[in-house]
Amino acid sequence: MPPVPVKWLWRPVSIDVLLNLQAGRDAWAAYSDPLSGPKRAHLLADVRRNAAFYNAPLRAPKPSRPDSIPALCTAALLDPEGHDAFKNAVFEALWQQQRDIADVTVLEDCLTRANRDPDLAKRAITPEARAALADETKRAYANGIFGVPTFVCNTEVFFGNDRLDMLGWRLGQETVRAQRAGLS
Repeated sequence: MPPVPVKWLWRPVSIDVLLNLQAGRDAWAAYSDPLSGPKRAHLLADVRRNAAFYNAPLRAPKPSRPDSIPALCTAALLDPEGHDAFKNAVFEALWQQQRDIADVTVLEDCLTRANRDPDLAKRAITPEARAALADETKRAYANGIFGVPTFVCNTEVFFGNDRLDMLGWRLGQETVRAQRAGLS
C-alpha cells in the first residue's frame, strides 16, 4: 500500500491518571499496579521483543519505574512542532542513557536537544502544569481513550502498537473514500 498522507496530532496523557480514572479513583491517587505478576512479566517480555523486532537499542530504565509526569507536563507545554524532537530526546535519555526523566536538568537537556527553551522544564513541575496534564488525560478518557498508545482515526479507536497495521488499513480506506468523493 502506498504511503497515506496523515496529519498526526500527539497529545500527552498520563497512563497512571488513566488507570486511576478507570478504577474510579482521583486522578492523582497513589499508584496501584493493576497488573498481575504473570501479566507484568509478559508486558516486560513484550517490551524486549518489540525492541528486538524494531532493532531499537534498549537498556532498562533507572529508576526501574520512572516518573514520567515531569516529562509529560513538559511536553504538554510545548508547541506541537516541538513534540517529536522532545519525545525522541526523552526516549533516548530514558531507554538508552538510563537517565532519570523526572530530573529537571535531564529535561532541560532534552529541551535543548529539541531546540526548545530549557527553562520550560522549570514551569513543567508546577501544580498548574500537573493540573493541565490531568485535564488533558481526563478529556482523553472521556473520549474513549483507556491506555497508551492509542490512535484515533475520525472517531475509531485503535489501541496498542500491535494495531498499527489496522490503523494503516483504515487510513487507506479513508483515502480511497476521499478520492471517490473528489475530496483529495
